Amino acid sequence: MMNSMMMTMATQTSRSRRLIKMLERLLKQDHLYSDEELKLMKNQLKVIKEELAFIESKTSKGFK
Repeated sequence: MMNSMMMTMATQTSRSRRLIKMLERLLKQDHLYSDEELKLMKNQLKVIKEELAFIESKTSKGFK
């Protein structure tokens, strides 16, 4: 049971990292989006980075 939970956690962090990369690439092309869309993407990027940092801090196996 624990193994499947760790596998799910790895999938979530992998998906989060891919989403972060995608949003950062999209934000570099800011001329394609309205101000409202840019604000939404920046907000989502911030939230995802915070969630990823929280997950990684919980699953860290290194020194504290």
